[in-house]
Amino acid sequence: AEQALEPLMVLFDYILSEKIIINTYDVSDYGFSTTTTVPQNYIRLEIEPLEPGYEVVPYNERIQWLLSHELVHIIVNDSRTSIEGFFRKIFGKVPPDKIQPTTVFYSLITNFNRYSPRWHQEAIAVYIETWFSGGYGRLLGSFDEMYFRSLVSEGKGFPSQLDVETLGSHNTMFLENLFYIYGGRFVGYLSIVYGSEKVIDWFKTKESDFYSGFVGKFETVFGKDFNQAWKEFIEFEKLFQQSNIDFLNQEKFTEVKQVGSNKFGWVTPPQIDKRNGEVVFGYHRPHELASIQSLNLKTGISKIHTSLPTPSMLQVASTAYDEVNGLLFFTTNNNQLFRDIWVYDVETDDQKMLFENARAGDLTVNLKTHDLWGVEHDRGTATLIVSPFPYRKIIRLVALPKGDEIFNLSIDNSGENIAAILKKPSGQQSLIIFNANELLAGSPLEYLTISSNGSPENPSWGTSGNYLYWNAFTNGVSNIYRFDFQNSSIKALTHCLTGLFKPIEISYDSIFAFEFSTDGFYPVLVKNEPAPFLPAINYLGQQVIEKEPKLYKWALQNDSTEITPLEFSGEKPYNSFANLNLQSFVPVVSGFQNQLVFGLFTRITDPLLIHDFYLEAGVSPLKEKPEFPFWHLKFKYDYRQLFYVEVAHNGPDFFDLFNERKRGTIGTYFKLGHTHFWKYDNPHKIKQATTLTFYRGVEFINDNLVRVSQTDFGVLATNLNSKNMRKSIGSSDYEHGSEINWTVTLYGTNFDAPLFAPNTYIELSDFSTWLWNHNVFHVKFAGGYLLDNKEIVQARFYFGGFGNRGIDNAEIRQFRKVFRFPGLPIYSLMTDKFGKLLLENSFPPMRLSGWSLGHQFINHIDFSVYSQSMYAPSEMGNYWIDIGAQMDVKLKHWYNLESTITAGIAKAWSNKLNDWEWFLSIKILKD
Repeated sequence: AEQALEPLMVLFDYILSEKIIINTYDVSDYGFSTTTTVPQNYIRLEIEPLEPGYEVVPYNERIQWLLSHELVHIIVNDSRTSIEGFFRKIFGKVPPDKIQPTTVFYSLITNFNRYSPRWHQEAIAVYIETWFSGGYGRLLGSFDEMYFRSLVSEGKGFPSQLDVETLGSHNTMFLENLFYIYGGRFVGYLSIVYGSEKVIDWFKTKESDFYSGFVGKFETVFGKDFNQAWKEFIEFEKLFQQSNIDFLNQEKFTEVKQVGSNKFGWVTPPQIDKRNGEVVFGYHRPHELASIQSLNLKTGISKIHTSLPTPSMLQVASTAYDEVNGLLFFTTNNNQLFRDIWVYDVETDDQKMLFENARAGDLTVNLKTHDLWGVEHDRGTATLIVSPFPYRKIIRLVALPKGDEIFNLSIDNSGENIAAILKKPSGQQSLIIFNANELLAGSPLEYLTISSNGSPENPSWGTSGNYLYWNAFTNGVSNIYRFDFQNSSIKALTHCLTGLFKPIEISYDSIFAFEFSTDGFYPVLVKNEPAPFLPAINYLGQQVIEKEPKLYKWALQNDSTEITPLEFSGEKPYNSFANLNLQSFVPVVSGFQNQLVFGLFTRITDPLLIHDFYLEAGVSPLKEKPEFPFWHLKFKYDYRQLFYVEVAHNGPDFFDLFNERKRGTIGTYFKLGHTHFWKYDNPHKIKQATTLTFYRGVEFINDNLVRVSQTDFGVLATNLNSKNMRKSIGSSDYEHGSEINWTVTLYGTNFDAPLFAPNTYIELSDFSTWLWNHNVFHVKFAGGYLLDNKEIVQARFYFGGFGNRGIDNAEIRQFRKVFRFPGLPIYSLMTDKFGKLLLENSFPPMRLSGWSLGHQFINHIDFSVYSQSMYAPSEMGNYWIDIGAQMDVKLKHWYNLESTITAGIAKAWSNKLNDWEWFLSIKILKD
């Protein structure tokens, strides 16, 4: 870290004012890193190999590469002006907190650099990552060239910077990768036209600056309107790519035959099923859940085999197909947590988990012995593994040296030879082959290198074993190559414009592959014969370095310092209390009933969130109502997000300042809470949350609208939640799956002569899409029963209302809650038993761009219609039905903060009366 930090401090004139915490994790099977500077400078580093593929992320030694990237974020965002430095000395670097939205103001004045678009944040990190690693970075990556070349060849328009934020990063297969693609490309263009010094100046913070946003600072540094510069960047990129296209057009392109008419987004390596004339592969594209399918090579018709939960970004999942036994192997938890290995029978449609938390992928099957091979990621090390048929256990064979990575395994039909891609810490990526039987016999890994040109990947064997196929960016464009074992020759088989990937031999004269487009990969067939000549393209990053050769000197040198184990400092257990940090300590104004509360808000945590303290305390000096209390306190302590203690005494609530319905309650409560996960997997989680609460001197509950029978009482409640929900690219909320909630509550009072009243209720929800993409149909059934005790009225069920307050921080679609019944006044219907049915249709999100004012803009709009029917015997009526609609307008502020303007209307009918209501609400900050 120091090796990158020192030159960065010089580059940005940065003075380190606090420690940088680097926390290493090993909780996922692919490496990544994230960074924040609020409230502390903190880097989370996942140590596993990064997800490979397509040169989306070219890198060398991954830990140094990741740290170089993340330290740029630290320095750019932590840099301060003199006035920011002044406020930091008083308040620290304040994170926004939805409990107390006043913190937004303090966050803006103490760390303004944080509030810029994500593409802008990633732009400078991509720029520096490339030159610090000697060219291994996205600015010289082949994927970005392919993306922009394809965009121009397809005749598609380029997005504005706001389109990248509001449209492309949500609706396209590239998602947040677009931030890196456009950010890096834009600063690469700026470096060519204006030079690297001005690029650095744009991101540099000077003490004399005064809250200048990225647009204002751009105009100061470059002397040009930002939007005009973005347009000029687009024109430059179009001309640059057109010159590459013209150069490639000098040679006739290989004829390709598309199989079917569909484009499939990201795809897994294809598996041949010769008996049925099909290719089996997984895919993940916008507007659909990821799935595994068979594609008929003659008709182009697809058949879905099984859904594929938790796909990863690039490789989707790891798959392997045993054509002899008709068994398809695939992995889940590909994007988070530890991967599981499943097997699916293509004849019976049965599937089962073979190995839970196997942490393995890059699967391939020996068709002779049916053994399953793969690569395990554990503790930062890649290990070759095998599971002998019938898959009772996993055997670890060879662990590669730290820093080495191996992937894309492919075993030949003889079962003796395995091809793979080996990536070294130097950045070199090679296609290798090795003998499977020697590894099984306990020999070390010895391999033959076939090619190291053009980042080879996705090897596959020919049927005879005489040929080995792969794709590589040898000329800057991904084409298919073939190695002939008979004469040890390498031949290029294709010359294409965009890129061909994942080849497999269909017959002696035909190759199946996927061709890239900006709408996704699509299946094609090409002839199995050499291409005459492959012209090479130019890279934008080449122009950057040609203009300023001094960027070569930015490359970090390998640290040659020799360190012996005796020189290591002794390991110490992490002391969470010693690492507690003051996140916020700010003066605030809150409400309590109709009073103003002036006080202090503080939050204290350690970096790992083992301890999390929250406190707001204040007074009501204006005496709006003399009989109301003067002192106010709200406190919460959370341990590992599993146990918590919460105390409130006349608890203040910021939102009581604005709303007629007040949450602040006169009296005191003491709450103990515990959360336990019975199952923690993706997408299925089963969680139990239990609380024990004691109330003293509390006269009202439910927003002070329901008077309790006794002011001192206790409540023991436990909720069991099972949630198995998924959504597709382009959605704004969950679209598929189910959720079950079961709650049991016991109310007790009169502690001298105890009285009790138990109740229970259950909620069953199902989500599915129909009619068109992202149009979600939601069915929810709920029912509850109270063993009534007339002495404890607070134990009864209270229905009514939307629930949303005028200015709020609660969830938006409150009409889904079990005790909400829009059309009736809130909490107006009291009952001791009920049955309820909700039918809801949520329409696809309407995503907008260009609807902005400064750095505030509309992100998207959601709209739902619904109807409920309910049986709830009460004085107001027994049978109820309502119909309603709600619209939610999602706003973004300074690109990093979110609020929602919500409007709703509903009408309710019963056998005795009818009523209607409407509301308008603003939710501040997101959950």
